[in-house]
Amino acid sequence: MRNKLIVAAVVLVGLASVAYAAYSQVLNVNGTGTASGSWAVKITGITLVSSTGVTENAVPSFTDTSATFDDNLAYPGATAQYDVTVTNSGTIPAILSSLTDLTTINSAAPAYITYATSGLTAGTTTIAANGGTNVLHVTVTWDSTSSPTTTGTSKAATIALNYDQNP
Repeated sequence: MRNKLIVAAVVLVGLASVAYAAYSQVLNVNGTGTASGSWAVKITGITLVSSTGVTENAVPSFTDTSATFDDNLAYPGATAQYDVTVTNSGTIPAILSSLTDLTTINSAAPAYITYATSGLTAGTTTIAANGGTNVLHVTVTWDSTSSPTTTGTSKAATIALNYDQNP
């Protein structure tokens, strides 16, 4: 009886080894895949929404991914508001990955002129493919509590909007 158990155990181990060898072979899968799409996310326009106390509205300029502003403000409390339109004319949906942090720009001289943005949030704002749009609101303000001055009434700022493919 003991010999029959040993023989059965050896046969069982042998069968298990053959089964393991059969299933542990390298599996090669060959094939090709094709991905297509077009990337076309860019700033398509800047519109002056309102201005108060602006002596000269410098026409903002823009590239595909950045907008530059530089208004001459006349007195404390003066302000200008712009809408920056971003359009996705490509076939790939996008997400705003980064937007210029205005801390450094606002702390530069003259510090009483500041920029603020609203309407878009990096990491969460998406833009649909095939004609989707986003609007960034940009406001430049001369602090109303500051003293009037005759110099330093403008400050240029460039705001970059970087988009990535929306996962």
